[in-house]
Amino acid sequence: MSDSRILTIRKSDNKNHEDIMLPLMFLGEKFGYSLKSIFRQIHSAPEIHLGVYPDTFPHTIQEYYWIKLGIPGENPWVALGKLKGDMYFLYTAFMSRPSNTFINNGHMDLWVSSRYSDIVQFAMDKAFYKEYISNTTTVK
Repeated sequence: MSDSRILTIRKSDNKNHEDIMLPLMFLGEKFGYSLKSIFRQIHSAPEIHLGVYPDTFPHTIQEYYWIKLGIPGENPWVALGKLKGDMYFLYTAFMSRPSNTFINNGHMDLWVSSRYSDIVQFAMDKAFYKEYISNTTTVK
């Protein structure tokens, strides 16, 4: 059975920007999470230039489509949205143990593409895609 996916933009009605702030606070070289280290290339996507601080992620976020609050040791933090320059992103952050911080106990990934469909098709596994679909609605 093929994995056919809805490739149109979908959004959640419940987007609380505060829910993604904790992992974004640890985004930076001094914490071990440079953009270069968390960026994941989508091989079929056009080449992406993330820019130079401060004109780069997360400072270039124009709109959030979906935000999921993470639970340390259980579930990742997730942010899906649009960046300046008509680019789309999926950011995930996971903290392995609740008693620590991202500095010595976490993992972050950032996928960026000029095509929203690339994010949906290549940055999300089946379980993640199913959660995204169940928590968002098609934009009209």
